Order: sequence, then C-alpha cells, then structure tokens
Amino acid sequence: MRKLLKNKKGELTDYLIFLITIFILAIGFFVMIYVIPEIGNGLKNAGMNSTSEGSDAIESMISIGTGTINMGFMLLFVGLIISMMITSFMVRTHPIFLFLYILFLGITLLLGLYLGNAYYTFEQNPLFASTIANAGFIHLVMSNIVLITLAVSALSMIIIFAKFSTFGGTQQF
Repeated sequence: MRKLLKNKKGELTDYLIFLITIFILAIGFFVMIYVIPEIGNGLKNAGMNSTSEGSDAIESMISIGTGTINMGFMLLFVGLIISMMITSFMVRTHPIFLFLYILFLGITLLLGLYLGNAYYTFEQNPLFASTIANAGFIHLVMSNIVLITLAVSALSMIIIFAKFSTFGGTQQF
C-alpha cells in the first residue's frame, strides 16, 4: 500500500480526467455565477440594503459571485494544465504504447464533443442569458473544449514520449 501512495504519476487516463474535471467545474461555477447575484438581488428586494454597510456587503457578494468565481475557474483550469504537464514528466512509458495513447485520445475527444454540446445546450437556456456575459472565461474554455483538450493532450504526449529517461541506469530515447 505504501508503494501505491508514493507512486503518484500521470497515466493514460489523465486526458479523460482533465476533460471531465473541466466540465464539472464549468457547470458548477456557471451555476454559482447565476445563483449568487440572484441571491443578492433578492436581499436587495427584501430591504436588507437599508444601511450603507448592508448595501456594501450585498454589492461585495455580487462582485465575488461574478468576477472572482470566473477568475477562480481560470486559475483552476491553468493549474490542471500545469499539473498534467508535470505528471507527464514523471511517467516512464515505452514508445510501443503510443498507439494506446492515440486511441484513448480519440475516445477523449469524442467525449469532449458530447460534453461541449451539453454545455452549449445548458448555456442556451433563456434563464442563463444574462449570466453568459459574467462567465467569460468559462464560456471561452467550454466553447473550445475539444481544441483545448487536443492541444493539452498532444503536448502531454510529446512530453511523455520525447523526453530522455533512464531504465536501469542506461540512457534510452
């Protein structure tokens, strides 16, 4: 068990995990960007902004609900890409497995098409029409999710198969 905990390296399923994680984060943060301003407007309508402190607190909450969550998504997105590249350096894979990586990349891109279309359908709901302007990074990433996944996965594969690695003390290419 100890060896399993110490052996945390990237593997073949990193692409799929990256795609699904981005989709879940995008949907979750998009809903949060919609819900938080609605709560703030409800508090305003209920008369909670009768004092200047109350009004400032509600405006601060709405600001966090729109801009900060959008920036947080982008930070997590870039962090996932960086972590994928770091784990690609740690993997030692024989070049014969390149076929499996390409096959799995094709499956991931096919799933990316479905997830991108699901997000597009979710975004086209008239309820979320005003939220799209506040979710700029989420919209940008999810509109191009297949291309982004292809670029990140291809770069990861290049890192995995083009680096020098030593097996048993001998240099192999």
